[in-house]
Amino acid sequence: MKPLLILALTLLPALAMAEDAPPDMGPPLTAEAFEALVEGKTMDTHDTGGLYGVETFLTGRRAIWRDAEQCLEGTWRPEGEMICFDYIGEPFAHCWTYHDQGDRLLGFYEGDQASEPISLYPSKDFVTCEGFLGV
Repeated sequence: MKPLLILALTLLPALAMAEDAPPDMGPPLTAEAFEALVEGKTMDTHDTGGLYGVETFLTGRRAIWRDAEQCLEGTWRPEGEMICFDYIGEPFAHCWTYHDQGDRLLGFYEGDQASEPISLYPSKDFVTCEGFLGV
C-alpha cells in the first residue's frame, strides 16, 4: 500500500500541471483546410467576453467582417502558418492561426498560443455592410 501512496503523491504535481496546460491544438489549419471549412459560411466570433463579431466568408477568399463598431470588406490569404485578413481601409493585416476543434475553430492572434483565443462558431446569419450605421 505504501508504494502506491508514494507513486500517487509523486504523480499529483504532474497531473495538476497537465490540467493547467492548454490542450494540444495540433498544427494550424492550412489555407486549403481553412477555406474548405469556412467558404460560403458565416461564423460568429467569440472571445472570453462572448460574441463580439460575425464574418461571412465568400468565394475567392473574400470576407465581410461586422461588429458593433465597423463593417469591413476584404480578402484573406495564407502567410506561413497564418491566415491574414486584408480589409479595405485598414492599415495592416490581421493574422491568425486556426485550429479545427470539431464544433468550432480556435484562433490565436499572430499564432501566439499563450494569448486568449477566439472561437468561431457556424452562424445562420449572412453579413453585408449595406445599411451599416455602427454604434
